[in-house]
Amino acid sequence: MKKSRWIDFGVVCGLFFLAFMFAVLRHDSQIKTMDQAGFALTMPITAMKTRVMLLITAFGSPQFLGPVTLIMMLILWWKKRLGDSMWYGAMQFVGYLLVIAFKSSVMRPRPAHQLEKIGGYSFPSGHTFATAIFVLTLLALVWPRLKSRWVKILIGIIGAGWIFLIMYSRVYLHVHYASDVWAGLLLALCWWLIANSQKERFMNWLAEIQK
Repeated sequence: MKKSRWIDFGVVCGLFFLAFMFAVLRHDSQIKTMDQAGFALTMPITAMKTRVMLLITAFGSPQFLGPVTLIMMLILWWKKRLGDSMWYGAMQFVGYLLVIAFKSSVMRPRPAHQLEKIGGYSFPSGHTFATAIFVLTLLALVWPRLKSRWVKILIGIIGAGWIFLIMYSRVYLHVHYASDVWAGLLLALCWWLIANSQKERFMNWLAEIQK
């Protein structure tokens, strides 16, 4: 994909994210309808399902993805891919600062009747953002080495499935509204697409300072 296309798609995702944010700030009735539908789609709530969702959601937490990202960075560094190590680490850790900034700006309270007691604000979903960035990072590293078109499709489906499972778990556990998780995904896509359009410049700059 051309860099201009990356930027175009990133801007579109960013505009949709902002639309979600302003709708949430206005307490838009359409957002309320979406959120109610999101909770309805996660029904019924059972003890077994809750245990499964708590396990799934843990794999999207910053406490899990942060250390895994650091391990990935160390592996890339060990393989003498310092640029990739620094770049993909920054994608996760610098990107997550965007989530914190928007959470602190919007200050949306979390839903009532949480099945997982956590604090902080609700919009956007940090679990969704971190998972999407991590999955996209893995795909970017693995994709060029895959020869079979069908294997690429399968890996892509698995990656998308992982993201949507995390999104589903956050709504099921009543720690996020549906609009939160979709906003988290849109913000992740915006950040990933626009930032990665500048990766070549970063690599050239890094090569220059290493001379």
